[in-house]
Amino acid sequence: MKPTITKEQAEVIQIFMDGDKEKSDLLRIHAKDRWIEEFSCLNELDIMTLAAALVNGYEVEKTPEEKLREYYEAVQNLREERYLAGDTEGKRFHAGALVGICTTLGIFGIKIEGVNA
Repeated sequence: MKPTITKEQAEVIQIFMDGDKEKSDLLRIHAKDRWIEEFSCLNELDIMTLAAALVNGYEVEKTPEEKLREYYEAVQNLREERYLAGDTEGKRFHAGALVGICTTLGIFGIKIEGVNA
C-alpha cells in the first residue's frame, strides 16, 4: 500500500534522491538523526511510513487549495447536470453553494486559481 505524504516531504525525498544517494542512505539517516533545515519536514514521518514510501511509492497529499478547487468543480458539474435535467431547484442549490464558496474565500482574502482568481 502506498502511504500519503505531504508535497513538501515528496519534494525533499526527491532532492535527496537526486543527490546520488540510495534509499538505504535516506533510511539510515532518518533512523539515526533528526533532520534540520530544508529536510526537517521528514521528522514528521515515522521510519515505517518512510520505508513504505521508498519501497512502494507514495501518494502526495493534496493541498487545501487543491481540495477546494476539486470540490468547487464538482459542484459546478452538479449545477450543470441539474440545469440540463430541468431541475431548477437543484441548479439554484448548487449555484448557492458556489456563491458561498467564493464569498467565504473573499472574506478570508484568499484567491484560488480556477475558483475565484
